[in-house]
Amino acid sequence: MLNLTIFSAGSFRHVLNELVTIFKQKNPVEVHLHLAPAGLLRQRLEADEYCDIFISANLQNINILSATKCIYNQQILAFNQLILTTLNTEHYQHRNTLDILFDESLRLATSTPIADPCGDYTWHLFELLEQAYPVSGSLLKQRAMPLVGGENSAVVIPQGEIASKYVLQNNHADMMIGYANYMHKLANENLRFHHFPPEFNIKATYSAAQLSENVITRLFFQFLMSDTAKRIMYQHGFLAE
Repeated sequence: MLNLTIFSAGSFRHVLNELVTIFKQKNPVEVHLHLAPAGLLRQRLEADEYCDIFISANLQNINILSATKCIYNQQILAFNQLILTTLNTEHYQHRNTLDILFDESLRLATSTPIADPCGDYTWHLFELLEQAYPVSGSLLKQRAMPLVGGENSAVVIPQGEIASKYVLQNNHADMMIGYANYMHKLANENLRFHHFPPEFNIKATYSAAQLSENVITRLFFQFLMSDTAKRIMYQHGFLAE
C-alpha cells in the first residue's frame, strides 16, 4: 500500500480528517498525519523529517522552508480570522470587543508567537492596536499569556479539545484570542464570541506545500484544490477570501 505523510497546522485537523476519509475511498493509501502548530512542524522539516505535504496556517512558514527544501507546488487553500472568546456570563454583556480586551483586570490567553501562526497573527493585531491606541499594543504584549501552541506550553490541551474552550472552562484565563473557524463547534459550550472591528480583522492565510513528487502526493494535492475540498473547508468555518 502507498504511504502519504502530511504535516498540518492543528487548526486544520477537522477539515483534514474529513478530506483524508474521502480520499481513501478511491485511493488505497496509508495516510500519516502529524498535527501541531505550523511553526514547530516547520522546524521538524528543517531537521529533515520526511513529509509529502505541509499545510501551514500562514505563508511565512512555507517561504522560510523554501530556502532549504524543494517545494514542487504550493497553493493558498482558505482563510481564517481571529476572534476573542470569553465565558458566556453577564460580565461580558453590552461590552464591545476592545473594551474587554483592554480590561487589565482580565487574564488574556494567546497562542505562542513564532511556534504557532495564531500567536504571530495575534502579535500583529497588537501592533495594529498600538498604532490606533498608543501604548495599548505594548501593554497587551506584556499582559498576554502564551499558554498554548509552544514546544513546552504552560497548558497542555487534551487531544480532541479546542484550546479556547479548555483554557476558559478550566480557569486558566478569562479571555482568549484564537481562530474564528471554531465558533460553530463551540456554539453550545456556554462561550461568548467577540468580533474585532473591521480595521483590526486580521486575516490568516492557510497554504499547502507539496514536498515530494510521487503520484499519490500529486493526487492528494490536486484533491486539496477541488470543489469538494473547498466546500468542506467552508463547512468547518474557513473563508474563501
